[in-house]
Amino acid sequence: MKQIFFRNGILIYYGNPAGYLSDGKVILDSLFEREELLLYIKEKEQAEVEIREGIYDRLSEGGEIEKTEYHGEERRLLIYQLGQDSPIMMRFISLAERKKRGYGEPQRKEYDLVHEEKIDKFDLEDVWERFGRGMPDGFTGHALSISDVVAFTEGNVSRFFYVEPSGFEEITLEGEN
Repeated sequence: MKQIFFRNGILIYYGNPAGYLSDGKVILDSLFEREELLLYIKEKEQAEVEIREGIYDRLSEGGEIEKTEYHGEERRLLIYQLGQDSPIMMRFISLAERKKRGYGEPQRKEYDLVHEEKIDKFDLEDVWERFGRGMPDGFTGHALSISDVVAFTEGNVSRFFYVEPSGFEEITLEGEN
């Protein structure tokens, strides 16, 4: 199990909400100013860090955070759906069920890119409204469903989100396409 990861824009550090993404940087609670975490943010996320007081308390209590927005290079939305060659039993299942059935972590080679577009901001709720509840003109895939992957990219930084029965879970999508 990964001890440091992002879930829906929230930085999770050993099970605790330690910070969040905003404006292309990580807003980190001063309680979590640790070398291990700062190194992860710098190397893995390639983001700046801003240290603030009270972030952990606000996140723990379900408080609002700033919307995640990035500035600079072009932002893109990509939607991946399992390819025709993928096993039928791999489709439309949660991550937990996928692992239980022995398929392991999602791999890029299992997926086909079915949609790509330039976007102004990264917003999973907007993606769900547009592609899960309906299908815009020109969209070549099926309505967004469990086991699909949504990616947000800016420059050489990509974040991948697996569609789960109750929302999205951030994942690492590895391998060649």
